[in-house]
Amino acid sequence: MKKVVICCTCLLLLTGCWDRTELKQLGIVMGIAVDKDPDSGEFIVSTQMLRPEALSTQSPSTEKPVEKVVTTGKTIFEAIRKSNLEFDRKGFYAHNKVIVIGEDLAKEGLLPVLDFFQRGKEIRGYVFVCIAKNAQAREILESDTGGIEPIPALRLRDMIEDTKFQLKATKINLLNFYKESIGSGIEPVVGVLEFEKDKFSKKHVKLSGGAVFNKDKLIGYLNERQTIGYRWCKSEIESGAVSIPSPVNEDRYESVEVKKSDTTIKPTVKGNDISFTINVEGEGIITEQEVMTSLEDNTRKLEHMKKTEEKMNKQIEKYIKLAIEKAQKEFHSDIFGFGRALNKEEPKVWNQVKNDWNERFAEVPYTVNVHFKINSTGLMRGPFQAKN
Repeated sequence: MKKVVICCTCLLLLTGCWDRTELKQLGIVMGIAVDKDPDSGEFIVSTQMLRPEALSTQSPSTEKPVEKVVTTGKTIFEAIRKSNLEFDRKGFYAHNKVIVIGEDLAKEGLLPVLDFFQRGKEIRGYVFVCIAKNAQAREILESDTGGIEPIPALRLRDMIEDTKFQLKATKINLLNFYKESIGSGIEPVVGVLEFEKDKFSKKHVKLSGGAVFNKDKLIGYLNERQTIGYRWCKSEIESGAVSIPSPVNEDRYESVEVKKSDTTIKPTVKGNDISFTINVEGEGIITEQEVMTSLEDNTRKLEHMKKTEEKMNKQIEKYIKLAIEKAQKEFHSDIFGFGRALNKEEPKVWNQVKNDWNERFAEVPYTVNVHFKINSTGLMRGPFQAKN
């Protein structure tokens, strides 16, 4: 009987929630944008909070699904705390999807900006960090064009996640930015969001290229071709579409879908000379041809696949060299992890050169070897008439 009484007493003590916060008291934050006021030097923090009632399926509403709260402060924390003076709910940041940083602020350094988010117990390490190019970060976050998703922050999140299906943009999360900006032997590249006008002059947000950093400071941008080379070099490609000139007619194109890729960077040390070999392995299939040609037998199919492989090898090598040339000659920033590879293979050599590595990286020689294999032509059976 005594055991039963003790167990019941313990259960009663364990069921209480002394510091609970009801859901109706929280303002669920979906996205954050940070700019800097050029006059006062204070941070401008734009917070996008969810309006659950506007998303109700039982009673549809014409109201916007999010509420915008803009505050300023000498620190990020001060600005965020001020939001309680302008919004009736306390911000809850565990569901935040993206942090957009203004271009000018990124040039000054991101670590002081991101320090609050990194320390906070609610902010997740996998939240995406992006740079707003040629626009205020809050303008990018607030844009309601460019998709079907009614919540702008979720639309940006989905665009960033979809970089695994295309090659012309890159992404990074909060945790990895910290690892690469604080660590040695590699510098971070951050996703870029900017406005673009379509053929009807309608403005929408586009994810394109990459923002190059030296430690935590923005120093420039990779264009789309250079970003493709960067991603091949970093072995970040899960899938993607590549257009190459047709082996049959150089004025027309074929599409190749990348199915698999793997890249290794191998350092070679001879005395005081350091060089690197970049080995790229990839597989894919032909998914489209503008020039239809007869591939009636296996011999002709194999010949066509071989020519396509050669063109893929040349194009991948070209884009990698474009990215490395940009990083070496203009940025002096090792965004590919050459230094990290050297540290792994030759730690003693790395300890001798790490203090001025980015300067040495700017002159280091390298070789690119690409071996891309076409597994299937992906063509319908039967003869085709070539288009003139």
